[in-house]
Amino acid sequence: MRILPPPHRIPALTKSIGYPSIVVTSIQGIKTPFAYREVDKPIVDDIFVNEPYKLNLTDFQPKLILDCGGNIGCAAVYFADKYPDAQIYSIEPQKNNFKVLQYNTLFYDNIHPINSALWGKETFIRVEDKGYGVAAYMTAETTEDEPDAFKTVTISKLLRESGFEEIDLLKVDIEGAEKEVFGAEDVDDWLSKVKVLIIELHDRMKAGCSYEFFKAISKYHWHFKFRGENLIFIREDMMKQ
Repeated sequence: MRILPPPHRIPALTKSIGYPSIVVTSIQGIKTPFAYREVDKPIVDDIFVNEPYKLNLTDFQPKLILDCGGNIGCAAVYFADKYPDAQIYSIEPQKNNFKVLQYNTLFYDNIHPINSALWGKETFIRVEDKGYGVAAYMTAETTEDEPDAFKTVTISKLLRESGFEEIDLLKVDIEGAEKEVFGAEDVDDWLSKVKVLIIELHDRMKAGCSYEFFKAISKYHWHFKFRGENLIFIREDMMKQ
């Protein structure tokens, strides 16, 4: 982890995203500065104060964490603080969110920001603003030649390129794209290798998300609990530790 902040980057960050109010603050328990827009404050407070991603697992020392739906980096930084030895891949498709995520995670050698979108296959998508706010941009499949189209990434590809055999912690908050991810043909190839899964479902934004998700996970044995808007699934053998 790099401790020294680069404050000179904040004006450039503000200009690049066209958002006049960037707050840089210190967060209790976090060693690095954290940048956010005023509109992001509820998310910052939720992640770092309410701790919806807190896991009370004895001796849980993840090696690989996939933060799917990285937004401005709250979850990635939270995980990096809790699990400093983990390699964390944070995937965020929306370009302005990603710029803030890059700033917040550049202090951490073990966080790897990826400007892409999680999908059920390797294809091309576009980002859509459906009016749900800066933390809830949706994605839709499109063609390579459409302006602003970019390639997706899959969980299978992330796992393969990480070099790890299992996904210790998979966090999914992708505004409806979970329908395509958990309905994908290769879902069993990687889902059987997940130890802890934290997900927010978005049927209010896209019908069929819960159906595809529960159809996929029902083949495996999990310990399950709610925490806020998230559903947390822990592989049963993990509960015996």
